[in-house]
Amino acid sequence: MGRIIRYTLAGMVGALIAWAIMEPTSLMPDRMISLDYWQAVTVGLLSGLFVGLLIGAAEALSSVSSREATRGIAIAAGVGAIGGVFGLQFGNWVYGIALALAGGPGIYARPTDGAGTAAPVSPNALSFIFLLIGRGFGWALIGMFIGFSQGIAKKSSKKMINGAVGGFIGGGIGGAVFEILVWISLAGALPLPPSLMGSTPAVIRFLTYGITGGSIGLFLGFIEEITKKAWLLKLVGRNEGKEIQLYKQVTTIGQDESMDIPVFGDPDVAAKHAVITAQGQMHFIEDAGSFYGTRVNGQKITKREMLHGGDLIEIGKTRFTYQDKSARSSTPTQAPSVHIPTSSHICPFCGAPKDANGNCDCTVGGAPSQPQPAINGTQNIPQQMTQPIASPGQSGQTMPISVNSGSGAKLTALSGPYSGQVFSLSLGDTIIGREAGRDIALPMDNSVSRSHARIACEAGSYVIYDTGSTNGTFVNGAKIIRQPLNQADVVQIGSTKFRFEA
Repeated sequence: MGRIIRYTLAGMVGALIAWAIMEPTSLMPDRMISLDYWQAVTVGLLSGLFVGLLIGAAEALSSVSSREATRGIAIAAGVGAIGGVFGLQFGNWVYGIALALAGGPGIYARPTDGAGTAAPVSPNALSFIFLLIGRGFGWALIGMFIGFSQGIAKKSSKKMINGAVGGFIGGGIGGAVFEILVWISLAGALPLPPSLMGSTPAVIRFLTYGITGGSIGLFLGFIEEITKKAWLLKLVGRNEGKEIQLYKQVTTIGQDESMDIPVFGDPDVAAKHAVITAQGQMHFIEDAGSFYGTRVNGQKITKREMLHGGDLIEIGKTRFTYQDKSARSSTPTQAPSVHIPTSSHICPFCGAPKDANGNCDCTVGGAPSQPQPAINGTQNIPQQMTQPIASPGQSGQTMPISVNSGSGAKLTALSGPYSGQVFSLSLGDTIIGREAGRDIALPMDNSVSRSHARIACEAGSYVIYDTGSTNGTFVNGAKIIRQPLNQADVVQIGSTKFRFEA
């Protein structure tokens, strides 16, 4: 969403800058007159230049190196200017044909009544359609070239196609709105009196330039967002929180600035450290012979490994999470509700054996089936314990230890910063998150949300819920909203994978 907003604002501001430069000149006449060749070239060049420049700057905010950002801005501005010239020339040609077919005198030529004052115009439907197509096509071409420039800067044919499509749609819609507002004004349905910007046509041009530039940016960002498949999310350090799209067949990572994903300021990162390769809908990572190696989910890789959504990638001391839209958007198949037969002598709620009277551990006023051992003959062992565990950078944090909570259910961390830790689950709700005070607090994992997930005991079974986390909750590799847990299910929260044991 942030990308779409940036592109929309950038396109709008760029178009309005071009309008502000041209409005006081003869390039923006209040009547429909023919501009000479160089005037038309100048209008197209300035329009495309500033829209391309500002959208290129918006794209540069997603770049991970100043070199890539500078190159992207320069290419976007240059190709945008060229696109503006060609777009306006072709658009004028189409618009001229449409104008001839419409048989009209021109969109700004308003007939006057006997007193010499402007009179409203009732547009002919056919004329309106022809002119709508002509104006929209011209701006669509300008938007297409601007979008195309984004792929040239990234050297990606996929990004070229996506950008061209988004720019074409956005420019076409913006140009069409331009023509609609003009006809509405001419018909007297939307009276726009002169203002500080000058005449009524000046007000219309101000509005329509802003709408058209914003529309180009909006659809560029929208197409970019819906077509992205996989990306890396930087976790800590420089550029923290930045999304880096994997749109190339081969993506290189390293300290050298020529890498697709340069990593600076980390002495443990080699010039060319790792390579991510796309194969169909899947991505694979391999180490490129670095001294310190590449780790996935805490394990040093020695061969090419397939990446899954939520995997933690460590390049030296720099960490990324791999995100896959197919995994994020997939709707997991819910496990069918199956009745598991149990003995009538076992309580289905607490799991304890019943005594001769049918009492168990959860019976109110009933004697427990098994007496609790005592310490010094007076104190019972508490059912749940925590103790401070000092760890580097986490002094004083309270961490769960492996003790019996009474329910027997637990999460055992298999990988990630909590690998080897065991977390007991209560018979009620167990809240999991990064914030202190959660039932299971994971403060060392920056990819965990403050309130990430909840595990509830429902009718003797455990069910996990995602509570609106940023990076999602996964069970056996599938992103879930609600999922019953079965024995040995692998639950991923942030960069930590757990095994559920009941």
